[in-house]
Amino acid sequence: MANYLMRYKGIYRLKAHVDESTNDFPRDLNGVIDSDDIYIKCAFNSQIYSYGRGILIAYIPSIGRGHNILKALGKRLCGFDISTIKIDYKPLYDALISEGTIKNIMENDEEIEFRFHAKNIDLIAEYLKPLTAGASISPFSTKNLPKLDYSIPVDELSLYKNLTDGIPKEDMILISQITRRFINDKIAKSKQYRSKNIRSEMRKSMLKGKEFIHYSGFWNQYIEYLKKELNNKNV
Repeated sequence: MANYLMRYKGIYRLKAHVDESTNDFPRDLNGVIDSDDIYIKCAFNSQIYSYGRGILIAYIPSIGRGHNILKALGKRLCGFDISTIKIDYKPLYDALISEGTIKNIMENDEEIEFRFHAKNIDLIAEYLKPLTAGASISPFSTKNLPKLDYSIPVDELSLYKNLTDGIPKEDMILISQITRRFINDKIAKSKQYRSKNIRSEMRKSMLKGKEFIHYSGFWNQYIEYLKKELNNKNV
């Protein structure tokens, strides 16, 4: 069943929760993404996600920021005198819930959540500040998967650059094709990976292309393979 939040694709940046054990989206036994657990990414790690039937939930992972947002909404929506708040926020919450825009406020020592109707998302967006950059990106795009900051040592990377620096930009797609073939033909069939799904292993490592090759210990073989392929293509 499609997630209600998909109607905001193109307006706000949608993201999907990632399985931390695989660094990938949850998948079924056939490798098909098996989740519609998505959310609107907001400033300061806040989120907006769907509760169902047109109701959304604002999640704020900071009790202090959550209190400040609810105080601002209380003052705006029902004229609540926030100067009367000391430790007990119940009178504020009662006033907000009675007004009706905000529903079912939940908090613990670290975070605050509250429900609101989707028709009020523009109002809530003023306070949670949903991200708009990348709004057209699918929540299940690989661009949304975590990536490891991995650096190939300069002396080893120079071997790659010596082979590719003079190649015209329009021919660089050839390098990507050769790299994919090396991963599929050499690494995937190696003793180290032959019993595993190479794409799953790449996602788990949070690396792509030449970084995964180096991480897996196949760098020298890759350089020789790349040199041979480029010579065969007369590039």
